[in-house]
Amino acid sequence: MSVGSAFAATQSSTLNVRLEVVSGCTANLLDGTTLDFGQVAGTPSSDILRSARVSVSCTGRAAVDAAGKPTVTTPVTLGLNYGVNATDTQRNLRSGADKIPYYLYKNSYYGDIWGLSGSPTTSGGPLAIDNLTDSTPHEVTIFGVVKKGEVTGKPVGVYTDLVQLVLTY
Repeated sequence: MSVGSAFAATQSSTLNVRLEVVSGCTANLLDGTTLDFGQVAGTPSSDILRSARVSVSCTGRAAVDAAGKPTVTTPVTLGLNYGVNATDTQRNLRSGADKIPYYLYKNSYYGDIWGLSGSPTTSGGPLAIDNLTDSTPHEVTIFGVVKKGEVTGKPVGVYTDLVQLVLTY
């Protein structure tokens, strides 16, 4: 009887592993994906005020001056388009054919409409985010308003819109 020999074989290869970190910025909603004005029956006694928070962060934006202090050379702006139900620059929540106007502001005193283009220093323009570097993400708040009189007489329904956040850097 012959005994065969058992051989164990081994082969190895290499696996290339790669990650590329690129220069860029992102905006992430911190409170979910909805600025929710809630529920209302009849005419509200006051304007409906709500807010949503956004975190903006970037990579590849750290520059250092002669003293070793970080500086940023390119400004970042966060713009909001007027939504899929807009009439020109008027944002609208929509349920079927019915619309309810609403407004998005850059500040808590509801003085500067938040838009997409133009100067960040004017109402209707994007929000300028100063000194945004790799190590300093920035949180901003979007302030929303539905005026109390705009709800009066509207049919029952769920009114929605979809607004795009646009970062320019």
